[in-house]
Formats: sequence, C-alpha cells, structure tokens
Amino acid sequence: MNYKEFLKKFPDEKSIIDYFIKIRYPEGIKCPKCGNTKVYQKKARPKVFDCNFCGNSFSIFKDTVFEKTTTDLQKWLFAISKFLNAKKGVSAKQLQREIGVTYKCAWRILHQIRKAMAEENPQGFANGQFSV
Repeated sequence: MNYKEFLKKFPDEKSIIDYFIKIRYPEGIKCPKCGNTKVYQKKARPKVFDCNFCGNSFSIFKDTVFEKTTTDLQKWLFAISKFLNAKKGVSAKQLQREIGVTYKCAWRILHQIRKAMAEENPQGFANGQFSV
C-alpha cells in the first residue's frame, strides 16, 4: 500500500480510531472498571471514553503500543504498514524521513512495534487481527 492509498483508507484520526474500535471491541466498548456498555466518547479527546454508570474515564488504547503517544495515529499506522511490508526491515532513520518525525520518535515507534510483535497476544495489534 502506498501513501496515497493509505490516506484514502485513513483520511483522518477519527477514521483510525473507528477502525481500531471495530477490531479491538467487536462486541462494543465496555467500561474496564464496571463492565457497563453505556459509554460515550469525549468530543475534545476522541481516544477517551467515559462510563455513564460509574463515571470512569478510560482510553481505548490502554495496554497497546499507542498508549500515551502524542504522535499522530496516521504516522503510527503508516509506520506499521511500512514495517510489515518491508523485506529487509525498516531503519529508524528511513522511518524518520518517510513519516516526518524526529529520530527519537521513529526509533520509539519501531521499538514499540517490535516489542508488540514479540508478545504472544499483542494488544496493540488487537490480538493479531491488525492489518492496514
């Protein structure tokens, strides 16, 4: 998948969040504290949900490679796509040039991807169901 095709599939952060929710929560989002299904998405912070029952506020990216990231999700998904499709791997320097981030950020993204791939049940890739 080239960058144009990628942007067509994921034009904005909302589309990525919706895609992630569909994969990680196929039966719908539940509050991790009380298990209630009546949760609502915050408008100001679309990655965060609030529970109507207990008032718990939680991120849908908890326990994933995307947890606590400030980097744009489009850059993350494109980096994952590049990593998965590369025959000989991707260097942090190459990723830095291609997605327009600092070397430190590119290195961290690649490190998180490799760490998630080494896990038996990677939560960041929605239990192995991730595909761009």
